[in-house]
Amino acid sequence: MSQEVNAYLTFSLDNNVFGVHVEKVIEIREYTTPKSVPESMSYVKGVTDHREQIIPIVDAAVKFNLGQVEVTPQSCIVVLEINKADGSGLMNIGILVDAVSDVFEADDASLKVIETDYKPGYITASYQKIDELVMILNVDKIFSEKDIISLDEIIKAVK
Repeated sequence: MSQEVNAYLTFSLDNNVFGVHVEKVIEIREYTTPKSVPESMSYVKGVTDHREQIIPIVDAAVKFNLGQVEVTPQSCIVVLEINKADGSGLMNIGILVDAVSDVFEADDASLKVIETDYKPGYITASYQKIDELVMILNVDKIFSEKDIISLDEIIKAVK
């Protein structure tokens, strides 16, 4: 019986390292200031055009309650494809992060699964790299159904 090996993109936020499965990553983009959207959620920096589609840009640090990303030359936007919490399909969202680190591979046995009652529920496992602890995210659980509805409304209002 073989262990499945998965690849994860790592990024940093406020001295924390997070990993997302590479199958959820559409693109890594250089940071450009998004078009602001008045009266949106505190973690929404604005919207931008991505491959002829309007996508919301989320400050991941604000969303994760880690302050906010201070934009530097290393800051970038990771465009993710997520399953909508209401089951109505897929959505692309850009998350602003301090910096992208690398990609690593890990088999299921090397991940330490985090109990399901741990909050926030979007952190599903941890992985100990040589010099850092990586928190593995389930990107489909970062945004609640209410968040997705609000993000959809922002996109519709800007179109």
